[in-house]
Amino acid sequence: MLDTGLARPPSPTYTAITPATRAPEQNESSATTELPPEETVTPLSESEDSQRSANNEREQRSLLERFTPTVERQNVIDPDSESLIYIATNTETGQVVRQVPAETLLRLRAYAETLSSQQEQARDNQGSVQTVA
Repeated sequence: MLDTGLARPPSPTYTAITPATRAPEQNESSATTELPPEETVTPLSESEDSQRSANNEREQRSLLERFTPTVERQNVIDPDSESLIYIATNTETGQVVRQVPAETLLRLRAYAETLSSQQEQARDNQGSVQTVA
């Protein structure tokens, strides 16, 4: 599978629930009571647990961004084989992370082309030697 950097769109059956979506419901009472308002329990606008989980998510994202290498993706046409090559390179180290087709396959193709051209030259040379004699 090629790593093109494209993400698959979310499934149409999935609906994200965000705090902004639930915010109006937070302050509504879930059941009517006969108690005066000062004796009822009201939800906090934002609890400590939700703050803590939001902070944890931010920290995890920042750690992931810090330790995930930046990858540069490019398509190159090989001048020798005239074929398209996909190369993903780590921008920090310059190391090739992924290449399609692999370097080994490119070398095998070049070797096969060399053998093929040598065989054609040998056939041409044999044909020209026979016509001269």
